[in-house]
Amino acid sequence: MDFYWIYDLPNWQFLIFCLVFFIGFSLLGAFLFRQFFEKLMGLTVAHNEVIGNFLAVSGLFYGITLGLISVATFENFQQAETAVSQEATALSGLYRDVNLLDGAEKNELKIILKDYAYYMVGEGWKDQQAGIVPTGTSKIVNRFEHALINYKFETEKDKIMFSEIIHQNNKLSDMRRERVNIVQEGLPAAIWLVLFVGAFVVICLTWLLVIANKKLDIVVNVLCGGLLGSLIFLIAAMDNPFRGEFSVSPQPYQLVIDSVMKE
Repeated sequence: MDFYWIYDLPNWQFLIFCLVFFIGFSLLGAFLFRQFFEKLMGLTVAHNEVIGNFLAVSGLFYGITLGLISVATFENFQQAETAVSQEATALSGLYRDVNLLDGAEKNELKIILKDYAYYMVGEGWKDQQAGIVPTGTSKIVNRFEHALINYKFETEKDKIMFSEIIHQNNKLSDMRRERVNIVQEGLPAAIWLVLFVGAFVVICLTWLLVIANKKLDIVVNVLCGGLLGSLIFLIAAMDNPFRGEFSVSPQPYQLVIDSVMKE
């Protein structure tokens, strides 16, 4: 089943969805199953200490797991931001090197590099947000390399710059490859299964607690479901760096267009 539709929601709607889902599940289960468990297992207030200790240990291990996954997800998000920034920097450097050439044919090379930048802030970025690996940059680079091969390097300065342009072009290709590799990255299904099973276990343990005060019972389930829902939201929002409202921005490419390619 494709759950990527959640990234089409604004962050506040996505957060509310997670909270409603987990709080609703927690309250519904408490309403439907608590009395059933009490009768089936003969639970009394005296058992709360045992269940509470097990709940504390389970919550600790689950909390550690959530923390580690959150850190890994955030690092992946930062890696995507870094890849985009470095690719834009390489593109800027390549454009500046081309601009130093003496021949009039350099204008064709500059136009191709502008096409690269405009593609990344437009169609290419929309593809990434849809989880599609953009292929347009590869075609643009092929055009650039073909035009570069056919360029007539007549002056010594151009011959020296050719080596630097090749170096910058290779650097741009490396950064592009790193960004593309992140487009469809995300937590494996097995990890998501562990996250939801762990949340289910923690919530189920709260159902085993014998709480005579119904208001307190509701508060416990609301807080438990709300905490789990907010943590799952945080991980899901960062899991796909190029999807959703909380995602990597194409601003570095736009800055190159505005500051370097404006002439």
